[in-house]
Amino acid sequence: MQYVFIGGSQRTGTSITQQMLCQLPEANPYLYEASYLRQLVSCYTEARNNFNQNHASYFGDVQHLRNFSSGVVHAFLQQVTARLGDPQVLILKEPHLTIYWPYLFELVPEAWFLMMVRDPRDAVASMVSVGEKQKALGQQYLFVNRDIPALCRHFLSFYEPAFDVKTEQFRNQLGVVHYEELVTDPVRTMQDLARFTGIPFDRIDVQSAPEAGHVKTTETSASPLYAPWVTDVSGQKLSQSRVGNYASVLTETEIAEVERECSNFFDWFGYGRRAA
Repeated sequence: MQYVFIGGSQRTGTSITQQMLCQLPEANPYLYEASYLRQLVSCYTEARNNFNQNHASYFGDVQHLRNFSSGVVHAFLQQVTARLGDPQVLILKEPHLTIYWPYLFELVPEAWFLMMVRDPRDAVASMVSVGEKQKALGQQYLFVNRDIPALCRHFLSFYEPAFDVKTEQFRNQLGVVHYEELVTDPVRTMQDLARFTGIPFDRIDVQSAPEAGHVKTTETSASPLYAPWVTDVSGQKLSQSRVGNYASVLTETEIAEVERECSNFFDWFGYGRRAA
């Protein structure tokens, strides 16, 4: 059994990437956010980091806690796999789970971790657009305040925990996928992922509409809760139309703010800046 976790900030292409990879015949159909898995790993994280408070009485030492928690997480993954007809590859994503990846790796060390990155200006612009839709619907969730520095901090918070890990094995199983490369050269991206993971993602038809194969649940993208997150390219064939879209959403002042707040990210991943 092979496990692939897709992460990164919201609005960086985690959904479209999962949808594309789930086109592999050996993989599960596309699933919505793996929030329950995040809750399991969050529980382990809290206990591990505060072990000497009450948890030592129940587990003896951290290794026993880790072994028990790993068993619980694997039991969850196995029941999901069985429910979906026993695919050979289970591909899950939830952006907020990314923050717990170092701990998830402790529990599922055999997994592959694919980190989505995107031009921070486009990611923040997409957050702003989601926030505007939420306000129009009277929703109070994320992004409703057009606070560019705060949105940048939110964006960066998804990457800091994983990239701070120096463990060689984790680094070897952590891959970076550029949103821009996925939508402009999907064939090469699938080939790169196949070489990296050993999973034959290069067999995927990149011209297919990835929305096909959705797992049907009571939570649909048509509900008011999900409506602000949907764009005209959601679930469609890969499109380059959203690359550079920030220019039509952000002001020049806001663009400069993103470039300043995310300057290290721009340098790390090769995104050019407009501001001097």
